[in-house]
Amino acid sequence: MKKTSSILIQSLTTSMDLISQTNNPKEIAQIVEKLLQEFSHSDYATLLIFDPNQQTLVDKSNENIYTMVNPEGILGEAFLTKSAAIYNHLASEKNYVQHIDNSKGLRLRSQIVLPIVEKEELLGIVRTSRSTQYKQPYQKMDLELLSSLQIFLTKTIHTLRADKQNNEPVDISALNTTITVAAESHTGKPPTSDAHMLQLSSTVHDIRTPANSLYGFLELMEEHTEDKRLKEFIVHAKESAKFINILTDSILEQAKEKYQRDTAVLEIVKSVKFFSQIANTFSADMSAKNIDYLIYIDPSLPKEIKIDTIKLQRVLINLLGNAYKFTPNGSRIDFKVKYDANEQKIKLSVSDQGIGIDPSRQKDIFKAFEQAEEDTSEHYGGTGLGLSISAKYVNELGGKLKLKSVLEEGSKFHFSVPVKIINTNPSYKKFINLKKKITLLTNYKKHTNPKNIITYLLELGMSEKNIEITDTLPLDTTHLYCFQHKLSPEILKIAKEKNMKVLIVEESLFSLSKDRSLSQYNIISENTYYGDLVHSTAFWENKKKVLIADDNKINITLLRSILETEFVEITTAVDGLEALNILKEAYEDDQPYDAIFIDKHMPSISGSDVMQNYRNFENSKGATVPLFAISITGDPHIGEQEKKLYDLMIKKPFKAVSIRAAIEKVITQHKITPEPKGISGHTT
Repeated sequence: MKKTSSILIQSLTTSMDLISQTNNPKEIAQIVEKLLQEFSHSDYATLLIFDPNQQTLVDKSNENIYTMVNPEGILGEAFLTKSAAIYNHLASEKNYVQHIDNSKGLRLRSQIVLPIVEKEELLGIVRTSRSTQYKQPYQKMDLELLSSLQIFLTKTIHTLRADKQNNEPVDISALNTTITVAAESHTGKPPTSDAHMLQLSSTVHDIRTPANSLYGFLELMEEHTEDKRLKEFIVHAKESAKFINILTDSILEQAKEKYQRDTAVLEIVKSVKFFSQIANTFSADMSAKNIDYLIYIDPSLPKEIKIDTIKLQRVLINLLGNAYKFTPNGSRIDFKVKYDANEQKIKLSVSDQGIGIDPSRQKDIFKAFEQAEEDTSEHYGGTGLGLSISAKYVNELGGKLKLKSVLEEGSKFHFSVPVKIINTNPSYKKFINLKKKITLLTNYKKHTNPKNIITYLLELGMSEKNIEITDTLPLDTTHLYCFQHKLSPEILKIAKEKNMKVLIVEESLFSLSKDRSLSQYNIISENTYYGDLVHSTAFWENKKKVLIADDNKINITLLRSILETEFVEITTAVDGLEALNILKEAYEDDQPYDAIFIDKHMPSISGSDVMQNYRNFENSKGATVPLFAISITGDPHIGEQEKKLYDLMIKKPFKAVSIRAAIEKVITQHKITPEPKGISGHTT
């Protein structure tokens, strides 16, 4: 039974009184852990204090120490990402490592991991667990109640770390208000049918298990696939598998708390990546149905935004899924994302040339279990519940889902939602060098994809007079966007002779992937998001080449996610010798790397040995601009001599601002080079 806010506040007050009566760190930790158990209704709770000098997490109540030099498990993931999470199927989680996440070998079912962060600095991690004897999994409200203790936990950690600069008393009134809001905003009643719940829980878990296996196989395919565009589609498939797990958890949560408030969980995302992954989820299906699928994502979108990702993702998947379902073969669907800088709103729309909706039925279209036509459920499948949920979520996101539709002509669903801007820089820089002649070579001047590409170019600052759609190749072209039906050895020969940069537009998904003669060219596919390559093909500034060398996949994923909005080309290595060979081969090919993020502890040879070997190699070659080396080791015992091998030392867990500052130093050291001539190669 959930405790009321008054009982929880009383528990907090009692705990604070007990802490004030002792200076014993072990006793303080035990008092805090008992409080955490009460707030989260858990069998076990631990407060881990982060020691940045030793790179360890310390459990003061029993002196357990977890080294974070090479973080592992769910705990390591929370340490690196500084993100809270609920794990309701603990042992089946991808990153679960028993000796880290369940060192005592207990029969655990669920776990909450909550990093305590102050001004981007990690102070510690709260971990609560429920055993298999506990019938209910954790829900959002349990995490929210724990999160309501942030002020108290921050102060307590400073006390245990003896941080003298933090002697301010805890604002108990602010704490009480936070706890009251968290506790009393969840007043739902659980359903009465235990048998139904048991059956639903079993079904949800049965879905989750193969979804995890699917995710694992997709990761394996990603590691062993060289084709960069195929890798992108594998990433989209991974997102879909991940989303299945999110949905199954949501189903279980809604059944457990039928009437609970569906609380917003805001996440910071790379805006273009977030929307393009959703859009590309449907690319293969659209191609199979011969639908002309146009994706436009505004290049001026802020790089990073904070939104309720789950709700927005559900809305867009519902709308795109409906458009696909109700649009016949050979028709068109448009997905547009635009940014209104004045209102700080994102405007989204999904338009189709489908069956349309009768005006008399449009007013009821957002009601639960309503279909636009009586026979659509039988003919196309579905219950009609998706639009009702979508309208509800858009309302909770701060907008209103609207509809324009003409029977037998199609429908347009559109809405605007406010967003919190995290990184104000636009996702893509506007063109600086406008002295270009961009040619779109196609016989089909009025087709939609040439027009869509031009929309991107114009938004990126290119003048309309510098762009031409034609079926013959002008010899003054500097940048050629060649559609597949116009592609020929003769065209490519002319492009090479005239030093044109080339982008090939593939008209059928993967139809050019087996043509090895085209491996040196960038290729985009119709029915996918291609704004990034439209931009990079004509943008004059060279990408900085960055190598991430680390055998910890969480580290690599985190660094890649921070760097992907910067104008860099990223390569990764998980072995010391592999990293060294990549660096040397790139130098010998006259395409040296500009920077490396490297861990000390690597297989084969250490990160420091890699750097010592490469510094010797650079000296022997007389390198004029040395590799900018950034150490990302968590080892506190790295020697002074080793430190001289690096230009910068960044400790774990990383701060995004520190990683970006490192890239700015790289750009400063490696002066921007002029726009290269010749055919464009691959980008990452």
